[in-house]
Amino acid sequence: MKRDSGAVIRAVHLTPTHDGEAAMVVQLSYPNGGAAMVQVGGEDTAAVMARAGVSNAADLVGLPWTVLQIREVRGSGAG
Repeated sequence: MKRDSGAVIRAVHLTPTHDGEAAMVVQLSYPNGGAAMVQVGGEDTAAVMARAGVSNAADLVGLPWTVLQIREVRGSGAG
């Protein structure tokens, strides 16, 4: 997967959710030194890994944050 100049995945951890499912918590780092964490639900994990071309969640580390975009974003409020 092509790298871009935006945020990069720095760490991936699995965490339980309130309903007993597993989710991925993804730590992002930005070129300006900023950081963020996002949660990917268990139902979306396979789609994220397929988009990234990896078979292990640990292999997401170092990839651009855009591999997390598995749905089209709508309703940005622009216009």
